[in-house]
This record gives sequence, C-alpha cells and structure tokens, in this order.
Amino acid sequence: MMQHLGLPVWGQFLLEGILLFLEISAAAVVLTRANRNPYFAFLIIIPYVQIMAIWYLAFSKWPEKAAAKTV
Repeated sequence: MMQHLGLPVWGQFLLEGILLFLEISAAAVVLTRANRNPYFAFLIIIPYVQIMAIWYLAFSKWPEKAAAKTV
C-alpha cells in the first residue's frame, strides 16, 4: 500500500478517524447552539447529503438570544 505523510497504514486510519471525530464534534456543537438535535451532525459523513444538511441549517430559523430581546 502507498504511504501518505510517511505514516504506516494504521497511522493513516488513526489520523483520518481523529479528523472525522473532530468534524462531527464541531458540527454537533453548532447544532446544539442552534437548538437542533446533535445527532444531525452524522449527516456530515455522507458526501452529497452534507451539502443539503448545511443548506437546511443555514436557511432554517435560528433562535434569538435572550439578551437581544431585552434591548
């Protein structure tokens, strides 16, 4: 097998798994702050579905901050 970045195959899988975990975790944090289900972040794994999921999130109604309502 071909080595990338000079890593063995198991190191490549480990690096890819860590990056995937970080991507899903970041998406879950954003979804939690938008009052959405954080399990929605698993759609980031599916290539074309992730584009539709991001568009849905971008154009859906976001919660307003409580501080903004008092002003």
